[in-house]
Amino acid sequence: MEAETLGYRQTPEAQPDEKVKRALRKVHEAGYQMQAEAFSLLQTLSQRQDPEQIVDRVLKKLSEAPPSFPFVSKAMVEEASTLEREKRAATEGLREAEPVEMGKGIFRPEAKDVEARVEVVMDPTLQLASKGSVEAFMEYFRSRFQQLKRLLRQRLDLRDAATIRESLEGRAGAKVKFVGMVAEKVSRGKRFFLRVDDLEAEAQVLVQDSNPMLVDKARNLLLDQVVGVVGVKTGNGLVVAEDLILPDVPQRRPGFSPEEVNAVLISDLHVGSKVFEGKLFQAFLGWLRGGGGGRRERELAGKVKYLLVAGDLVDGIGVYPQQEEELEIQDVCRQYEAAAALLEQVPDHIVIIVIPGNHDAVRKALPQPALSKKYAEALYEKCGSQLVSLGNPAQVRLHGVEFLLHHGRSLEDVLVSMPNVSHRNPAKAMLGLLKGRHLSPVYGQRTPIAPETRDWMVVDRVPDVYHAGHIHVFDQTYYRGVRLINSGCWQKQTLYQQRLGLTPTPGVAAVVNLKTLALTVMDFSRMLGAP
Repeated sequence: MEAETLGYRQTPEAQPDEKVKRALRKVHEAGYQMQAEAFSLLQTLSQRQDPEQIVDRVLKKLSEAPPSFPFVSKAMVEEASTLEREKRAATEGLREAEPVEMGKGIFRPEAKDVEARVEVVMDPTLQLASKGSVEAFMEYFRSRFQQLKRLLRQRLDLRDAATIRESLEGRAGAKVKFVGMVAEKVSRGKRFFLRVDDLEAEAQVLVQDSNPMLVDKARNLLLDQVVGVVGVKTGNGLVVAEDLILPDVPQRRPGFSPEEVNAVLISDLHVGSKVFEGKLFQAFLGWLRGGGGGRRERELAGKVKYLLVAGDLVDGIGVYPQQEEELEIQDVCRQYEAAAALLEQVPDHIVIIVIPGNHDAVRKALPQPALSKKYAEALYEKCGSQLVSLGNPAQVRLHGVEFLLHHGRSLEDVLVSMPNVSHRNPAKAMLGLLKGRHLSPVYGQRTPIAPETRDWMVVDRVPDVYHAGHIHVFDQTYYRGVRLINSGCWQKQTLYQQRLGLTPTPGVAAVVNLKTLALTVMDFSRMLGAP
């Protein structure tokens, strides 16, 4: 009776041991080996399910997206077992998605009973129309300046700020206060000279070495940031700064969900690369389905309602010189097919929210539209209504908690511009962008920016969680009610990263509890005992 209730059927044609042997023979004939844990689970499941059908499903998946390792893992068997059981339940009129026993108790995902609540707050996809003309660039920077000036004028200490022209018309020795964009920054020892302009005029600003805190502020300023200047006008028109003020975010209480559900944050899969960490990602998918880890990890998985992917789903084609030498899959459409075959394994009750990165098949200039159906058709087909595909950047509200999603290529400009920031602490670079309320302020360096009529990179709404990737190193911090997470990657070190001396942290997933904003870090490389 129990087997019938769970949707399993005992097959009398052969003893389980014989059927397991035949199933194992199929695996070997296909050129794969079965890990010990996978074989043990297959033997257990053979008491209730046909092991050959399970193996047939595993091999079908492997033929669609060959992994970077020749093994059949426990997670693959678990996945195939669940899909076979759900197929049997659907064909026999039994209850869909009953809990499955995997040797560690029944896995009942609580999040399956929670209705998804996804509100798209900001997505540039359908509103991008850059012309690339000189007038378009002027309009773009005008949009940036006006948006950030409005944010600065909301501060009590800058509500009475004048224009630069009005400030320079005052008498020598007068206090001045204005908002401008940093056009140039030159250091002379511990002193800094800034050229700051607005829509009408420009001012030369001196930061003297007598104020260490102010010198530190000047040192951390990025070009093209919009900043408030408070100072004293000298007789020759120079402004001696007394303070430099970024828009920043106010101290605030973040939003919380009334339901206890989890969001999992990942990025930079780079499917198609020879060094894609397929084994780690299969372990991650197995965990989402209730396999792997202890009771606490299974409880976390059971509450996962959302999977947020911050770009670089695939490795792409022609992104950097001689990339083809490091590609396992040489066609970008096939890369997306392989990625779709992976994300198709995410449980149906989990909403998948994806934005593009610089390796994806969309335009490279920021902001980017959502993934193109021309190249990523398989992703849209296999994930269906489970998928929410947005541009870069994007902002979504999940159960009242706002997430700012940004792939993070512009973090490279921050790394070379701000002191004490490196690839080892990308969350600090993210914090620098958040304080300036702009995700890509530096124009003309490593990050291409398209001159849209609206500057979509301005952080108009303060998020509860700011999620980025690109750097391939996991890092996180918390600032004034905002949790900042750079979610690492699922790719081993590349030759390019070796030359940079960058050591990635693959196989990490950040789990955010939307009811408390508590963060749990799942490191699958440790769970699998990887070196």
